[in-house]
Amino acid sequence: MKRRKLLKVERSEERIGRWIKMDWLSILKMPNPHGGRWADLTRDQYHKMDDKNKERYHHGMALGYAKQIKEAVTPRKAGQAPPATDDKIRELRELNRFHSRQRHRIRGRLGHSGIDKDSYYSLEDETNRRTMKPQYDAVERVPTTTKEMYDNYSRDEKKRYWARLNRQLFNEYGRSHPKVTLTDRMYSRMKTNPNYTPPFEGENQSRGDYMFAGIHRDVSEYDDFTNKEKRNYHARMSNKNKREGDMEGYRWHNKMGLRALGSPTGLLTYPTPEAEKEATQ
Repeated sequence: MKRRKLLKVERSEERIGRWIKMDWLSILKMPNPHGGRWADLTRDQYHKMDDKNKERYHHGMALGYAKQIKEAVTPRKAGQAPPATDDKIRELRELNRFHSRQRHRIRGRLGHSGIDKDSYYSLEDETNRRTMKPQYDAVERVPTTTKEMYDNYSRDEKKRYWARLNRQLFNEYGRSHPKVTLTDRMYSRMKTNPNYTPPFEGENQSRGDYMFAGIHRDVSEYDDFTNKEKRNYHARMSNKNKREGDMEGYRWHNKMGLRALGSPTGLLTYPTPEAEKEATQ
């Protein structure tokens, strides 16, 4: 019984392999509307084609590069000398992703699943691309982001990380899952607020807490605040203290806010009562 199942699996894999090979060869080597092969298509010829033929072109080219990647990577995984350098494999992956993107865009224009955006003949022509972290480097899968890696990212890299993680979790769990909600919130806040950068774990702040703290510069930068930023900070803090019943804090921040208006006495301002006490001791 086991032998029969193994034979069935092997034959199935052989059929899939033949289908992939035939599909690639038939598409890549078939005559294009201008009489030549898809692989020899020129830029002028590309722009004269309709969207259906453009989709066929990009599909064939993507499959062709996928085949080249497989031929370059398979010996490496078997411990043999690779037929291509890492840089060459990265180049092949980039071209494969490019043609797959263009096909996805064209399918959107044709009413299929995809995104309706302009498509391009070559990678050099593509000007409206959103750069994303690839799944693979040359041979190995790009490692999952760790806290150490995240902490060393630039702010723009962190923003792309949250966008990427949100798409992955959305595809896995759907829109209503708490993890999807959190990652969407982190990305949205980073996109709309240049002063906000969440930690690696994300933040479950309520909208009210975020509006109070996250949307403004951190108080650790108080010495670099302009007078207007200081006035606004002390106004927020005095209102917060009043709501919480801390009248002493309310009066203290009101006093600092008045100083930030431009006190004729030239008295200094401080971010907190503790900072004032420490500076005057």
